[in-house]
Amino acid sequence: MIHIHRFVTPRTTRFAQIGEISDDTKEVVFALHGYGQLAASFAQILLPLAGPDRVIICPEALSRFYTNHQTKQVGATWMTVEDREFEIMDYVTFLDGLASELLDDAPEDVKVEVFAFSQGCHTACRWMGNGTFQPARLILWGSDPAGDLSDEEWDSLSDINEITLVVGSNDPYLPEERIIKAEEALRDHQCAFTTVRYEGKHEMVPDVLHALWK
Repeated sequence: MIHIHRFVTPRTTRFAQIGEISDDTKEVVFALHGYGQLAASFAQILLPLAGPDRVIICPEALSRFYTNHQTKQVGATWMTVEDREFEIMDYVTFLDGLASELLDDAPEDVKVEVFAFSQGCHTACRWMGNGTFQPARLILWGSDPAGDLSDEEWDSLSDINEITLVVGSNDPYLPEERIIKAEEALRDHQCAFTTVRYEGKHEMVPDVLHALWK
């Protein structure tokens, strides 16, 4: 008889950071990458957004894998369907702990935002639904809120002042019917949201990215 057991162990995680948190920091953005990306390369895309008073934190998902065995190119994923409830618990614990430690050094009135791309969007929604802090704004680019959020998780999302969906006109992973369903779910749960549309595919377009922080 085979029995599956679980054992909790400490592990080393990593994150990329653009800028340093100080008394002059007015805004901290936690940015969650998509499937197969790494924190450093994701941070490189967001580098132009940083400024003297804005710090960007890019946590890296806990599971790495070879996206190309021949070139040994590595990416990371936030979770799979295997043992999913524990994977969710682990990344929520990681993200909560990281945010708590970093924000300890931030001014009390600092504005905290969460930005997520692709797979990171479901991660962000589950984090907001189960975590310990509420951002001023949640931006979901290239995906929708997780389809299996509980009522309690939706209640947490509805407390966020501003949720922004960013969708491309030719995104193969986010067809129009999925966008409509996401907007309906956000309305049904009394979430304050807007939808930003752009001409493009499943990609982060610099002009649109900059416009989000004008």
